[in-house]
Amino acid sequence: MKTFLLMLLFLIISGVANFAIGQDLMSKIAGRVINSENKKPIEAASIIILRGNSKTKSDHEGRFLISANHGDSVLVSHIGYHTKTILYRSGTSSLTVMLVPVANVLDEVMVSSGYQQLRPNEMTGSFQVLDKKTLDQQVGINILDRLNNLTPGFRKGTFEFQPNRNERLNISIRGLSTIEASKDPLIVLDGFIYEGDIDNIDPNSIASVTVLKDAAATSIWGARAGNGVIVLTSINAANKSQKTSVSISHTITTKRITDYNKLYQPANLDYIQAEQELFNAGYYDGKIEQSPYLALTPAAEIFLARRKGLISAQDSTDRIAELLAMDGKAAYRDAFLSNPFLQQSFANISGASTVIRYSFGVGNTMDLSENKAKDNKINLYLNNSFHWKDKFELNLNVNFLTQKQRSGTSVFDQFRYSGKYVPFFEFMNAEGEALPFNKGYRGNYLNELYGDKLLDWNYYPLHDYELDRTTTRKNELYAIVQAKYNIRPYLSANLSYQYQTQRKATERIAQVDSYYARNLINIFSSIDPQSGSVAHPVPMGGIYDLNNGDVSSYTWRGQLNFDRSFGVHHINAILGAEIREVLSKGATSISYGYSADPIRTKVVDYANFYPTLPAGGFSSIQGNVSLMKSVNRFVSHYANVAYLYKQRYGLSASIRKDGANVFGVNTNDKYNPFWSVGASWQLSKEKFADWKAVNDLQLRATYGYSGNIDPSRTPLPVTETTSGRYTNYPAFVISTLNDPSLRWEKVRTLNLGLRFGLFKSRITGSFDYYVKKSTDLYGNSLIDYTVFGKANTTIKNNASIRSQGAELNMTLEAVRTPSFSWRPAVLLSMNKNKVLEYYNTQFGLINLVGNGTTTMPIVGRPLNSIAAFNWGGLDQNGDPQGFLDGELSTDYQKIRNSTVGEINDNQTIVYVGSAVPQLFGNLINTFSYRNFELSFNLSFKADYYFSRQATTSGNFYMYGKAYADYEKRWQAAGDENYTQVPRVKYPIDANRDAFYQGSKVNVLKGDHVRVEYINLSWRNLWQLGSKKLNTRMFFNASNLGLIWKRNKEGVDPDFPGRLTPNPTYAIGLNVGF
Repeated sequence: MKTFLLMLLFLIISGVANFAIGQDLMSKIAGRVINSENKKPIEAASIIILRGNSKTKSDHEGRFLISANHGDSVLVSHIGYHTKTILYRSGTSSLTVMLVPVANVLDEVMVSSGYQQLRPNEMTGSFQVLDKKTLDQQVGINILDRLNNLTPGFRKGTFEFQPNRNERLNISIRGLSTIEASKDPLIVLDGFIYEGDIDNIDPNSIASVTVLKDAAATSIWGARAGNGVIVLTSINAANKSQKTSVSISHTITTKRITDYNKLYQPANLDYIQAEQELFNAGYYDGKIEQSPYLALTPAAEIFLARRKGLISAQDSTDRIAELLAMDGKAAYRDAFLSNPFLQQSFANISGASTVIRYSFGVGNTMDLSENKAKDNKINLYLNNSFHWKDKFELNLNVNFLTQKQRSGTSVFDQFRYSGKYVPFFEFMNAEGEALPFNKGYRGNYLNELYGDKLLDWNYYPLHDYELDRTTTRKNELYAIVQAKYNIRPYLSANLSYQYQTQRKATERIAQVDSYYARNLINIFSSIDPQSGSVAHPVPMGGIYDLNNGDVSSYTWRGQLNFDRSFGVHHINAILGAEIREVLSKGATSISYGYSADPIRTKVVDYANFYPTLPAGGFSSIQGNVSLMKSVNRFVSHYANVAYLYKQRYGLSASIRKDGANVFGVNTNDKYNPFWSVGASWQLSKEKFADWKAVNDLQLRATYGYSGNIDPSRTPLPVTETTSGRYTNYPAFVISTLNDPSLRWEKVRTLNLGLRFGLFKSRITGSFDYYVKKSTDLYGNSLIDYTVFGKANTTIKNNASIRSQGAELNMTLEAVRTPSFSWRPAVLLSMNKNKVLEYYNTQFGLINLVGNGTTTMPIVGRPLNSIAAFNWGGLDQNGDPQGFLDGELSTDYQKIRNSTVGEINDNQTIVYVGSAVPQLFGNLINTFSYRNFELSFNLSFKADYYFSRQATTSGNFYMYGKAYADYEKRWQAAGDENYTQVPRVKYPIDANRDAFYQGSKVNVLKGDHVRVEYINLSWRNLWQLGSKKLNTRMFFNASNLGLIWKRNKEGVDPDFPGRLTPNPTYAIGLNVGF
């Protein structure tokens, strides 16, 4: 951290050091600043002499007086207008400067809240706008990935994330605001909530992204804005009277195939010796005697054949030698992997007349993964705007997606023998013929057992993926129609309708020769012991597995817009109401006896139970049609007003009332709205603020409430339809008891902010400090289990958490010359949270032992925390030692049991710290020389811990999993003086393993710095007769790895026990004319 602060101090000093300016004899200039459209004076415009220290502001008539030298550049700016630079010539005593309003400036930054467009000086809340140039610093198929490392407070998770009901995006803005409800920020596309998959949106179609953070910015979105709001704005129709323009972009991305040699594994000999030890100790005897059909590892098969006398000692030695020579990683690479390739193309055409403005775009994404999976996506965009006499405007915005995804080969981790990994396996022989792999059953054993009465029970992975394909087809339509009528120049009315439908069909077709089909047909086959005839309840043929999911939504919105200046007063306000419905439907089914030509399936009895092979027992055939449907309806009323006085003093207020069908009358009828208030002060525009070093200084403060919701929670009891296991009669089951008073979660936020511009905007940025308190959070609450025997808890509004943090976003122009510039940017974020209330007090520190990836509410601790067993080193036998009643102990069961329910630290278990970074940020350096630009982004994370993966006896012997600490394990007396890694031993003690994995010796500091990306680009504007051609070529390298880490064990904190992503390289071309 000291190094980082010294670097920051150096950047500031180096920027200030470039301000040496000579002074010449100066002349007085009198001038006036006016609006280019209505010729009205502009008050408080900033007038700066770029080569000197002179600056002033225009008065209420737009007039100013300033001193300048011949040849000086006079910069005139005002928020809401395009900045203009004029070259002063001696002898000119009067200047009239006309500034163009932002409405006529294509690239002017505007802040979109989703409901309205606001100028930055009209916003009191905390927000960040990323324009297209910034977004293009990173490549990828997900627009949210392009926000990472560019937005303070924005953090992308790095754990092995699996999307679930309450978390689909794996990102957070200013940390967590909930425990049990949705953790995702709200996604808004072109002013309306987007319910589809975020991957559906082509990043090249997005013109800007606005991240809304505090209550003043988010409360207008009400009950779904507690986690922050991300507003995506598509490329819009051109401004009026713009000539037709065309832009084309093409990007190719590639990377090396995964190098599995970087994934640690012990030597083949270590595995074989471990297998020999287990075999001799009788570990496999139960499986061999009771379940001889279950797969054994290749070494165990050799030991078994030798014990049965099926092979000689020399045969055994020869076969073991073959295993020692095998390289399973190389075999997997050669059989299944290919170089990944990603191609993204986008084209847009736009133009305008006085009546019609249009923009049409088409994008194509083709992604071929290293596992030969394919993804082909086409996006179409249409944005049309019709204008009539400056009174009426009709906008049509249509996005259409069609996508097809096809599965590829099996992932490396799937190749296990009954769940156990060993490094020696092959998929084909020297002649290229497929070899069997016993992942579940001993195929050859079963083939010999049942002869030719059943299908081949072997699994041949080399070609099986071609016989068992999963294909997903997705279509999405997202359309907005908006009519706007200008009642007065300052008053307008909008009526908008948004419709979205996403249809997703996933089909798995397993041909009859696939292992999946052969295995299932064999399992349900019945062999008559008398006649030898075979019955097939699962009929001969392929298997067709279909999963359909549809999501559709619509929104009606009516809104009044008021935007007017009264002398020194300016008001921008909206008043509106909307109704919204989201309908989700799903259907799953499995059909058997499938053939593609002609298409047909066979009838199957899903109700009755059948005997199964080879294990015996009875089971029903899975796949009967399953249906799902849910409807969520929302009704909202809202208002927002922003007031400016003399362009210096700002006030804002918003209010929103939501109602939803998932809540009962008790909640919807209570007038308990979400609201916010805010204030801002443009201090630099005060007459007394004539500070040479400060050209922009704004103070702001906001306070208010937003909310959060889990649509699956309801104040009504939830029932599920089912059928009797043996009778097949329909039945209803109460799955969840209700709380009639269940209501929205509330997030209260106080935000204090500062925006600054120093030394003629050579240093610009913002700083925010915030405090959030989330109340009425969903949490488990104990109930009388004698009333409801299925569970002893239900969900109530009974929890609260508090978080606080700070954000710094600062850019320096350290060097600025006509041909060269250096712009360092610093992003710093701090966020800490702790649980204030949680009714269920059964949790204790023992629940925090682990890797911290699970949200665990314990009062007084962060939501994601790590605790660990106190570590006492190894004893003389190589066993780990903990503490029990203050004394060293190896009674692992008592150590673990003694901490259940405890909350306070003691000598047995200790609280370590947060499992997520509480301090993180980026240092972005951008160098420009003529037409070239080079930027690189360094990220850092600090003030957190992570739990490394450790080798335990159970993981090694039972699952074949080991990590780098295996090399340092205790092996002989005296090793306890040099190592902290216990010996690997059999029999397995599960409590010993759990203690060692959860001990403090395996918890490491997570602080690190990595290179996120390097981007090199070249731009040029070509004059081709009367036409202009704008080109940009770029090279991007990302995922470039760590350059420093706090821990000395060589573990990447973002990927403990896993392979880090390979570097990604992209080249691209953008052309506009």
